[in-house]
Amino acid sequence: MPRRIVGALLTLLAACGSDAPPIPELAPVPDFRLVDQSGEPFGLQELRGKVWVANFVFTTCPTVCPMLTTQMRNVQQRVGARANVRFVSFTVDPTRDTPEVLRAYATTHDADLSTWHFVTGETEAVRRAVVDGLRVGMGERQADGDILHGTHFVLVDGSGKIRGYYRNDREGLDGLVRDVERLAGE
Repeated sequence: MPRRIVGALLTLLAACGSDAPPIPELAPVPDFRLVDQSGEPFGLQELRGKVWVANFVFTTCPTVCPMLTTQMRNVQQRVGARANVRFVSFTVDPTRDTPEVLRAYATTHDADLSTWHFVTGETEAVRRAVVDGLRVGMGERQADGDILHGTHFVLVDGSGKIRGYYRNDREGLDGLVRDVERLAGE
């Protein structure tokens, strides 16, 4: 077989991820019950059988949250419409971020709500989901109005297991898209 054909076949196999190590299973996400931007109950039950990406924002954030929301939208667009993939933005300011406020925020950021949910709830329920469930930091509102919180993305598989934490830079987001596609294709 000519060398260029062999090279092309090897490149194709590598691109298919045949040599890629398995994505680790880190921890199960405990059940949670919140509400989405439509005021509908939303939790782990609605995500069963779906690969999902979580991030953490609040609507009055003047710094990193608009960028994180834009990055989530970009990841959603890169992954494309898949029946078994969802995107979930957890507010870290549930006292201010009501379903109506989250819906307006989603609209402002051109979020495709067919597969993307913005969730809120009672402060303790949100804290349990974010801190205890997804194992991401969530602080209290500071004097300057900021709320310290995780700025990375979390990938969860269809059985509710955390599969990875991804930085919000190009390399991290490329890895996230790759791993979402791998899990969605399994």
